Amino acid sequence: MSAPLSVSSGLKGPDDAAIAALAAAAVERLRPGVASPYLLIAEHAGNLVPQPWHDLGLAPPFLDTHFAVDLGIDALTRRLSQTLRAPAVIAHYSRLFLDYNRPAGEWDYMRPDLGGIPVPGNLAVDAADRRLRDLIAWAPLEQAITEEAVGRQALVSVHSFTPVMGGQWRGVEIGVLWREPSPFVTAVLETLGTLGAAAGLRIGDNEPYDWRQAVGYTLNRHGLERGRDCLYLEVRNDLLSNPEKFERVSQTLENVFAAVARSPWPDPTVIA
Repeated sequence: MSAPLSVSSGLKGPDDAAIAALAAAAVERLRPGVASPYLLIAEHAGNLVPQPWHDLGLAPPFLDTHFAVDLGIDALTRRLSQTLRAPAVIAHYSRLFLDYNRPAGEWDYMRPDLGGIPVPGNLAVDAADRRLRDLIAWAPLEQAITEEAVGRQALVSVHSFTPVMGGQWRGVEIGVLWREPSPFVTAVLETLGTLGAAAGLRIGDNEPYDWRQAVGYTLNRHGLERGRDCLYLEVRNDLLSNPEKFERVSQTLENVFAAVARSPWPDPTVIA
């Protein structure tokens, strides 16, 4: 595999060892195999682009924006994994390189622009380039989620969203996105509604996005299609950049998921 490849970015094809190293760097597992009803998933936690793709031709500041990464989610997922003693799968590569939470045929699986600003490395992704990205970014995350989801009662995919979208302020601060109702979803909504209100947080039920009207590849694939309870958790990212607000959000979510672990299932793993 060391021969040059005809890919959109003009990169040379990595050899097997390089591909293995890049794939190993794609994902991190926290507390693998630990007993917990939950698996936390952070598909959009990272903003890295593998070196052969040269940041997809973008200036570095673009990789620090919401286009490239869910701001604050790496820290939040690590905190929840630690305090809930739950396993987590954290992606390191930017969703601009490959967005695992989108089906391969979707426009933003490897999106070609950022609100009108071209992403040079994504403008003409050919078959060879796509195969490499799948090997390096999709396959390791797929394997980690598949393995860590075994025996879990619920999957929680952790995301953040921008305070303003399309010129409109979003008043919701934490959103719970669900596609199919379940005792788990009901318990999270009710408990978060109570504890969130006590913490002065505004909670959204399928807000700011409605999963019933949108694509949620990760939890469709690993949750609903396999009969597992699941939801997307969305936190407004301005709360995660402020240490005091980050602490308030983290403590609230910890209390919610610890309480819920004891409610909808007949024999849940105890979380102290």
